[in-house]
Amino acid sequence: MANFCPRCGGATGPTDAFCGACGTPLTGGEYDNVGSANPYDAGAPVADAAYYFDGETNVGPSFWGSFGYCMKNYCNFRGRATRTEYWGWIVGNALIGWVLQLVVLLASMGGGASVYAAETATNAVEGLWNLAVFLPALAVMGRRLHDVGWSAKQMLGPIALGIVGLILLLVGIGPENLNSGDDVVGSAGTMFVGLALIIPAGIWQFVLGVTAGFVRGTDGPNRFGGRRLNPSDVRR
Repeated sequence: MANFCPRCGGATGPTDAFCGACGTPLTGGEYDNVGSANPYDAGAPVADAAYYFDGETNVGPSFWGSFGYCMKNYCNFRGRATRTEYWGWIVGNALIGWVLQLVVLLASMGGGASVYAAETATNAVEGLWNLAVFLPALAVMGRRLHDVGWSAKQMLGPIALGIVGLILLLVGIGPENLNSGDDVVGSAGTMFVGLALIIPAGIWQFVLGVTAGFVRGTDGPNRFGGRRLNPSDVRR
């Protein structure tokens, strides 16, 4: 009989020391010795117990708990994510980023810095923050695509096209012409090819974003794991 992780509810083997989905130690876990196909038999029955019959369904984080959960799963592309987890990450990420910028701006202006210096500081903080959350942002989007049944590897397509297109665009313009202020182009053909790659990359990324944000996950298990439920789907 399958055992279950006390944190994410994922199915584990009887001899596993750690959860394969989230890495939580299993010794002494709340559910690791339940011995039932339903990880919520112990004090948390589900609204529809049939969801848990195969022992693969588990519950994702709440909306406001999603940011912390995704940061803990910093580079975890395995498994699935609900729309609640995805949008909770987006909102939490945006709010924390804005608060950091506001704090830096107020601190800079309060210290007598010029407007230009304050803007430079906030832009630097924004850049560092975006760099810090780049991998978990990709990971949660990949898990959300898994929930729909799409491979997270599809995210590599627009990234690769965009990078190659940007390089060709810059080469086509010519490094010596970037700051000249004149409408001078080193190679119109190369620049055109670069734009021809950047545009479909943007469309591709837009489609992936809409899919991750709005498309309902597949019912039941798919090739990326068991069904993922929201905490609101669980009757406690």
